[in-house]
Amino acid sequence: MDLMELIRKAASGGELDEREIEFVKSCRPGGGSGELEARNAELAERLKLLEAQLAETENRSLPEQERLKRKFETELAALRKQAETAGSERDAARQELNRLRFRSQVDRLAEKHNFADRDYLEYLCGKAGIEPDSGEAADAFMKELREQSPRFFKLDLTPGPGVPAPAPAPAAPASDPAEAIARLLDEAPGVEMF
Repeated sequence: MDLMELIRKAASGGELDEREIEFVKSCRPGGGSGELEARNAELAERLKLLEAQLAETENRSLPEQERLKRKFETELAALRKQAETAGSERDAARQELNRLRFRSQVDRLAEKHNFADRDYLEYLCGKAGIEPDSGEAADAFMKELREQSPRFFKLDLTPGPGVPAPAPAPAAPASDPAEAIARLLDEAPGVEMF
């Protein structure tokens, strides 16, 4: 029985007999996929076995020199593949090491110049082709960046006007708003300008 035919029959309003109803009940979504996977694995194993038997049969009919040559070529191809894999792993590791070194240099540069967003600084250095450990070039780049975008730099704050803040008076209401504002300004921290 074909499940699609039964679905069409039911969709058009046709009655299903008991045998068809039992067949539909036995069909489970995804239930057949396990059987198919098992059958597929079994066929794949059988294919490997037949390929091995074919290679063995071919090797029996070949002279000794040809068998050794084929064996050598097979092993050589496997070694080349391993060398290629090892080379690509080495290149990926080298690339990751260079990225980590660059990130470390950017972190030191950001710390030195009080830059707040290290990820953005990494992007800017990469875009501009600046080596973060290049000394004068990096310092000139950071100076120019501070002038163009000061919002990315942390502020160097110093405490107040140099005298300790007076102890706050007990919750006395300020009679003069100008006096309250002046007192708040006296207690505010100072900002160093560059």
